[in-house]
Amino acid sequence: MRTSIALFVVTAAVATSVRAAPAASELAWLAGDWRQCRDGEVVEERWLGPRGDILLGASLTTASSGDTKASWEHLRIARDGDGWVYWASPQGRTPVPFRLVESTPGRAVFANPERAFPTRISYWREGADLLARIEGTVQERAVSREWHYSPGTAADCR
Repeated sequence: MRTSIALFVVTAAVATSVRAAPAASELAWLAGDWRQCRDGEVVEERWLGPRGDILLGASLTTASSGDTKASWEHLRIARDGDGWVYWASPQGRTPVPFRLVESTPGRAVFANPERAFPTRISYWREGADLLARIEGTVQERAVSREWHYSPGTAADCR
């Protein structure tokens, strides 16, 4: 009897700690038009979906003066088997996969431990805003960059 109770407790603990991949609708908080206007730089990120187990994204970064070349990226988050994969394609390069490793309401973390930079890509909501962070290693140093997006487009930047 004690063995059965102990086995039940262990099984219940494991079941609650291992969460299945979220449904597509649980990633809907990422969808929308997002912008960051800071220090003469304008960053826009737009996410469409989720529909059909996919979210599509695009990012465009420019200097407000328009003097520098734009940086851009194609993005997608798609179901792959039992999980989700974030595919990043900066400047149209071959897409790089990052697997969903953490998901809570309003937060998603993707990782690819085989890469040096970035190794992790995180998105989370703080109220109406969307925050994003990339982390990794460059020349044996931990490096990160963070964006604080507000709802809207570059047209909203002054």
